[in-house]
Amino acid sequence: MESKLKTIAALSLAASWAAASASAATVTYSNTHTTPKLQLIVDDDASPGTYRFSMSTTVGTADFLALGFNYSGISLAQTDFSLVSATRADDTPISPSLALFGDNTGSQSDCGAGCNFNGSGSASSFDYILRIGQQGGGGDNYVKTVVFDLTAPGSLDMNPFSQFAARAQSTTNPEGSIKADLIPPLGEPPTPVPIPAGFPLLVGGLAAFSLVRKSRKA
Repeated sequence: MESKLKTIAALSLAASWAAASASAATVTYSNTHTTPKLQLIVDDDASPGTYRFSMSTTVGTADFLALGFNYSGISLAQTDFSLVSATRADDTPISPSLALFGDNTGSQSDCGAGCNFNGSGSASSFDYILRIGQQGGGGDNYVKTVVFDLTAPGSLDMNPFSQFAARAQSTTNPEGSIKADLIPPLGEPPTPVPIPAGFPLLVGGLAAFSLVRKSRKA
């Protein structure tokens, strides 16, 4: 009997932990170009109050220069963003600068020298544009992949991002540089599993352990 209770308790606690871990959400965005096929992955699993952005290409190559987005949360500042990692064309690690443009009013289309979204896709102005590195596709100025964090309240289960677009240069697109809308599959992010879903399992596990202790005393 005691062995069965231990097994039930262990399984309940493990399931509770799995349900809690599943509360983090991940949304993958991509463009409609055949090449380069850009990919932006946003997740809120890095740490509480942190969104992690990972930009790369799944087809072809591109030098990322900026990411435009709309944000329904509080006003953001330069200090809310931090670089995690980046690589250049030959996969050597680099440290491109990050510069934030915009004031949460949906009117930002410029992001410094050689960087703008004028006439791009369905979105050409944003609440914010994060510039990544410098114009020019050589050496450390070529940003093949980049990962950065945004520290801000909220989570992806109440997704505060309504629009993403990427500015890329030195691409495999026959027309050269691109300004591309990035959209999630079917236009909607996946529904995460909320942390409270694991609460009954946690209670069950603790109750089973309590019964084990009582049976030992008896």
